[in-house]
Amino acid sequence: MIERIDLGLCGGYDYAGDGPTAVALPGAMLGGMPSVGFAIEGARRNGWRVVQVWDERRDPTEDATSWTEARLEAAASFAGEPSLVIAKSVTTRAAGLVADRGWPAVWLTPLLDDDESVEGLRRRGAPALLVGGTADPTWDGALARELSDDVLELAGADHGLARLEDLGAVAEAVAELSRRLRA
Repeated sequence: MIERIDLGLCGGYDYAGDGPTAVALPGAMLGGMPSVGFAIEGARRNGWRVVQVWDERRDPTEDATSWTEARLEAAASFAGEPSLVIAKSVTTRAAGLVADRGWPAVWLTPLLDDDESVEGLRRRGAPALLVGGTADPTWDGALARELSDDVLELAGADHGLARLEDLGAVAEAVAELSRRLRA
């Protein structure tokens, strides 16, 4: 069951599940779809409840870290302590907060060309899956493999991560991580 929710500063969706809770953050537009949707599907395969933040970052002058962290905090306040964070692109700016809280994460098209995001990813102690494509200018496969043992690199995929042939691999990689975290 999926229920529309009010997170205060934006809307969202609560996907029912009998397992742990994941929070899914959007990219800058379209709620991070379709890749966030396939990541959600991967977690739900293992019974996870997912609280999805539905918003767009429309004002590029607004601080990306503040924007991202406010949405993560709103979702965590609604959902309770998450056992997994799923984030796309600009919401990689939550990496420092996620590291501070010790939360495992899935980073879809993480901003590996952004010093603040990379610094947060370097601080992490919990498991992290990094997913990106070789045609994405923000992706650096060597750096991703330095940051985590769990990396899904998709040949030819761009920053949108929206090619149909790649989305099943995203869902499966998230399903594997969520299976390990639930064990």
